[in-house]
Amino acid sequence: MSDNRPTLQTEHAQGKVQYILRPLLPILLDDALWKPFMAYAKEIRADAVMAMNLHLEANHPDLRTLQERLPLLAERFREVRAAGMSPMINYYVTLGHSGMPPDRHAEAFTSLVDGHGNAIPGCPCPLCPEFRDYISQAYALFASLDIDAMWIDDDFRLHGRRGSDTFQCFCDLHLAAFARKREQAVPYDRELLIGTLLKPPGLCTEEELRLRLDWRTFQEEVLTDTLRLLRDACVSANPGIAMGIMTNSLESVLLNGRHLDAEIAALRTPAQAEPWVRIGGAAYTDENLPGMLDRCQTFDDLRSTLREPSAIGTEIELFPWTVGGKSARGLALEMYQLTLAVSPLLTLSINDGFLGMDDLSGNYRKTLGPLKTYLQAVSDAQQGKRRRGASLPIPTLPAVTARMDLQKGVSVRWNQALARIGIPVAASDRAVTLITLQEATAYSQEELNEWLTGGAIVTSEAYYYLRERGMLLDCPIEVKRGDMTHTMCFERVTTPSAPSWLRDKDTISWVYMPMHTEFVITAKDGAEAWTVIRDNLGNVQSHGVTVVRTPQHNIAVVPHTGDFLQETGRQWLYQQLMNELTGGDCPAMVEFGVNICPVWWEGGNEAMLGIANFSLECYPSLDLWIPTSRKLAGVQRLGRDGTWEPANCTCDRHPNGGIRMSLRGPSVPEGASFETFLLLFADCSNVS
Repeated sequence: MSDNRPTLQTEHAQGKVQYILRPLLPILLDDALWKPFMAYAKEIRADAVMAMNLHLEANHPDLRTLQERLPLLAERFREVRAAGMSPMINYYVTLGHSGMPPDRHAEAFTSLVDGHGNAIPGCPCPLCPEFRDYISQAYALFASLDIDAMWIDDDFRLHGRRGSDTFQCFCDLHLAAFARKREQAVPYDRELLIGTLLKPPGLCTEEELRLRLDWRTFQEEVLTDTLRLLRDACVSANPGIAMGIMTNSLESVLLNGRHLDAEIAALRTPAQAEPWVRIGGAAYTDENLPGMLDRCQTFDDLRSTLREPSAIGTEIELFPWTVGGKSARGLALEMYQLTLAVSPLLTLSINDGFLGMDDLSGNYRKTLGPLKTYLQAVSDAQQGKRRRGASLPIPTLPAVTARMDLQKGVSVRWNQALARIGIPVAASDRAVTLITLQEATAYSQEELNEWLTGGAIVTSEAYYYLRERGMLLDCPIEVKRGDMTHTMCFERVTTPSAPSWLRDKDTISWVYMPMHTEFVITAKDGAEAWTVIRDNLGNVQSHGVTVVRTPQHNIAVVPHTGDFLQETGRQWLYQQLMNELTGGDCPAMVEFGVNICPVWWEGGNEAMLGIANFSLECYPSLDLWIPTSRKLAGVQRLGRDGTWEPANCTCDRHPNGGIRMSLRGPSVPEGASFETFLLLFADCSNVS
């Protein structure tokens, strides 16, 4: 950096809300687009401009072409810095976006090869010497500009390119290098490798599992080595530079065994100990509001896997980068949820890359500037607090993901399903742990036992395989193989604690409610069945939600797959499970409203509750259940001007214990909107 101003990383650590605008290269090349872009950046109170250095051209332009681009970029960045914003570069193409043919000079690069032996044009293998020489020189050229950070785009990966359905890379360079690493005289056969990777883990031998782990570890070593190459090239040209990287979606990171902590460590520079990370895989539009919630949830989950010190932010993107892709209201909802649950660092790809800022209605301008004040108050209220909620355990190491089914992929649908029925999710601080088949087969028995005693919801499929591993043999719940596949089934709620509107009533099942129909649950003495699964003639096929609480086992076994829980009966059931498995001490849950997501932060005698309504429904009142023995002393609501005021709500005893907080009037989040509350407790003895 050219002066002694606090770095954006430092401000990020202090919880400062930051907007980083991400214009495509054509905006920088055209004065008629650049000037209104800068006016827009100032009006919405942007903190940084992260400009693309390339565009939809050849994946890897020759070095002379890149050199010719530098004087104009230098001029643009001087203007950015003069406006009080941080200049950055988003290096758009490193390993290549598919569908973009290579420049003539790049035809000599060794291409990435998929598991079928198909080369991917325009996407070079990071082991190719000619490519490594080119890309290190290219990065150094742009790093020589007066910029604060160089960001690597999400094409930095060994998977996920159009026309390929397998992992990458299986080129001769990769196969030979892997053989040397394993001290094998002959390179591995491509078909043997891909076959072992895609084999169900339960059918793999220990040697095959070791091969899978070694391959994925080797692939990650190739990536981290390439990152060090790029980092060193940038630091040699600009000693004060920081490095940043964009991730892919959580699902692809887990499926492909990425170890992001290792990649972050490889990008640490002498001047900046905390590299930038932009979590990717954004919701491109607001056409599906619950789907936007799902994407926000995966960002939250991925954030929980990162342990290496870094400045973590999120990608907020419209595609294809036009205002028509997302309403200002939907954009604000997404930015709120990500600030509340993930990070106050927001990277915004919201401008048309060809036409510039076409915010003709002015709604973006009217929204984003004032919203920053509100978001800052949210971030300030989080300081000194910790998240709580239910979650799957999100794996952080390739050693775990290598034992998952790499053909089916890794699913986090349970977290998304719980968020949609008003249950707070927090992967980093789990009040209740969800265990599905992928956890039952991939994690160690020590870790699994810790979750099973601490409070866990286990699918019937996972429970069956845990017993196959010799676990839970003394638990009074039995799961056997059965077949309800061709039976029309209903799930009846039989627990005496159910309210009158639900007790002894059937909940929607059949084709609408996916269940593990190949497993039959039986509650033995010491376990309690809350539901039973019956066929259309009333014959009991299986127990359903079954609970046991002992010092050795604090679990519920459920027949559901997690694909769809947005139904009033199961919303009640799962909220009761949260209360039961935490012993009546869990975060606030939204009752009788779906696609309304609560996020809970607590510390000392205070809790912060954010509620985002990812539906179009508006309610005259909204009830929340807070299972706790504490007493509320007061509730405040955050006004849109960023100041706190008394909330419009009442607080009474909930029939199942704890507090029922009923929101009224302006305290109820409207459809596609949000509200934030501070709860002050008179007794803080149970709050850490």
